[in-house]
Amino acid sequence: MSGQTPRTARSESGRDREVSAGRRPNPMGAQTMALILAGVVGGLVVGVGGTVAWLRAGPNSDDAAHKDEHDHDGNSRAEPGHDDHVEGEVHLNEKQLAGLKLDEVEVRRGSLTSVIELPGEVQLNTDRLVHVTPRVSGIVASVEKTLGDRVEVGDLLCVLDSREMGNAKMEYLVDLSRFEVSRADFERARTVFENTKKLLVILDAEPTPDQALAQAHDLPVGDNKNKLLTAYTRMKVSRRNFERIEELLESKIASEADFLQVQGAYEIGRADYLSTREEIRFNLRLTYLRAEKNFKVAETETRNAERGLHILGLTHEETARIAGGGEEIDTDISRYVSHSPIAGIIVDRHLTRGELVDGTTRLYTIADLSDVWVIGRVYERDVRFLKLGQTATVRLDAFPDESFEGVVDYISSRLDPATRTVQARVILPNPERRFRSGMFGVVSVFIERGDPDPSAPGGLLVPIRAVQRLKEGHAVYRVLAPGRFRQVPVQVIARSRQFAEVSGPLKVGDRIVVGDTFVLKSEVGKEEMGGGHSH
Repeated sequence: MSGQTPRTARSESGRDREVSAGRRPNPMGAQTMALILAGVVGGLVVGVGGTVAWLRAGPNSDDAAHKDEHDHDGNSRAEPGHDDHVEGEVHLNEKQLAGLKLDEVEVRRGSLTSVIELPGEVQLNTDRLVHVTPRVSGIVASVEKTLGDRVEVGDLLCVLDSREMGNAKMEYLVDLSRFEVSRADFERARTVFENTKKLLVILDAEPTPDQALAQAHDLPVGDNKNKLLTAYTRMKVSRRNFERIEELLESKIASEADFLQVQGAYEIGRADYLSTREEIRFNLRLTYLRAEKNFKVAETETRNAERGLHILGLTHEETARIAGGGEEIDTDISRYVSHSPIAGIIVDRHLTRGELVDGTTRLYTIADLSDVWVIGRVYERDVRFLKLGQTATVRLDAFPDESFEGVVDYISSRLDPATRTVQARVILPNPERRFRSGMFGVVSVFIERGDPDPSAPGGLLVPIRAVQRLKEGHAVYRVLAPGRFRQVPVQVIARSRQFAEVSGPLKVGDRIVVGDTFVLKSEVGKEEMGGGHSH
């Protein structure tokens, strides 16, 4: 090349000057020293979750000799004195190398666990969340629990003074009194009905009036007993007279007129008894059915009044105390008590003493914080990789040095048209209650990729840091010799957080560089633009 002194000539003249100056020339050049230093560093192999990572610096002596003589394509190396340049190669001198951080790694085969990283936000588990609202309107009389308190099931939260509750309790008391009266009437009607039937059975045996009166002595049947026994006695007396006059008529002692008179009296007495018996039976049945109906109506009304109190939030024990009566009900007639339905932490409170509240007022929000939800936004292109049950790691901005394990338990079937994302939910255990609603972080979902055959060797793996993005794709930089690198175009098939599975003109054992590879990319770009190459 005109105007320039060949590198070999410069090296020889410099050596002559050192000899002439009486200095001993250095038997090892800078390039040879770099080779020796590079060969000292050993290889390091790192395995992460089934993915093989490695760091290796420098070839062994045999590889070094081979690489010094031939490049990757088998072509002979250019002699040091030649400026021959191959497109896509970068040459860096010792000074340039000293200012860069470049490490050599080997291309290996293995399986790759891909990671989808999603922006996420912590939310309360709404399956374990309760909004406490009053069942009635009223004025807040006392506030027993406040923000941040831990509560158990049944704990007293607040007390209201409610006219609505007072009216409901008084209505229940009225229905309860009506029920007691109707029950007493029904019990009396049933007793009379049952005892009257027993009395009729006694009279069917046709005892003497004295015997009937004695047997019915302990049967309380009210007025029916007097009516039946009177009619029965009259019938029995008239029958006895009829039988006596009939005998006298046969003996020609009594006249036929007397016989007919006595016979008529007997028939009248018998008809009176039978009609009284039938009337009592009918009226008794009607009275019994009417009493039974009134009792059932009163019972239903009382139960509905009690159900109304349950709708307003009272328990069976509380309604039982109201039914028990006493002076306590007078003082607490308008008292409405709100209890905690779950165990948890009060995360919100909206009430003050003296405040008027109603059924639309949210008094408290109670959350069970034993676990939380982390809602991640999955981009449309990654939805196909997600499945229920996949392991996920959550990193929160509040705890930058920690990661937390969870499981994907829900994937939304709806795509948000504004963000083109799908919600994915991860359940995160929260035993120490460190996580709070609204915290931001990143959800990493791990997707196992690779050949389903466990004996398959897997694809070509390179560190993510070794891959540079180009206009037309991606590239890595293969080491040809110390200070000499070649840009190798590759296609990225899949990637994880640390490694990428690639395809291209690479093979297992090729040495590529990681670190400041953007400088190599820049140098290749300069050459393509006609800026020459570095020496």
